[in-house]
Amino acid sequence: MGKGKITKKTTTKKSIIDRIFPVKYDFYYMLHEQARVNAAGVNALYNWLGSGSEDESMALVKYVNDADDIRMDLEMRLIEAFTTPFDRGDIYSISVAMDKTIEYTKSTLLSMQEFDVKSNDTIIKMTEKLKEGMDIFSESIKELKDDPFEAGRNIAKIRLTHVAVEQLYRNGMAIVFKDVSDPMFALKHREVYHHIKDASSNLEYAVDILHRIVIRLT
Repeated sequence: MGKGKITKKTTTKKSIIDRIFPVKYDFYYMLHEQARVNAAGVNALYNWLGSGSEDESMALVKYVNDADDIRMDLEMRLIEAFTTPFDRGDIYSISVAMDKTIEYTKSTLLSMQEFDVKSNDTIIKMTEKLKEGMDIFSESIKELKDDPFEAGRNIAKIRLTHVAVEQLYRNGMAIVFKDVSDPMFALKHREVYHHIKDASSNLEYAVDILHRIVIRLT
């Protein structure tokens, strides 16, 4: 009952504003496209960890480029737009946070290739949790326009994936530091683990912005 009242009130308020100052661009769609491509990119990294396939590594690079194109187009439209469906600063910030998430995803792949770091249980599990969080985030962004309340329901679940990534990072580094005979091995693995953690941290920041958007829309 409460949810219905909130949705009705929000819709009425927006319809009046939209009649006076119609929104020219569909920022909801652009943000979801960026989130969807991000999720596909993380999935490509996860698949590459298991297969080592060049097709998967090339797919990740393509997704990164596609996500960057979407972000640049969104920023240009944001400058042109007279009105936006919600705070333009939040639109910009959540897009940038998503961009950093997929950039660190790409950095994970490149670091493993350059440093000749082989996939291991820690890397796979950290990436799996990042993938889980990104998939849920993408679905939440998809719901944002029609049902912001529903979009906010999974925020806690996404945050838990980041907590899991941080714990896996600490556990993985504890294992690496037990072998002090090869410091370069430790440095290389720390670099890779940290890129995954940084990707998750930026997703966590995007979730904070999503939560603020949901609160303002409802």
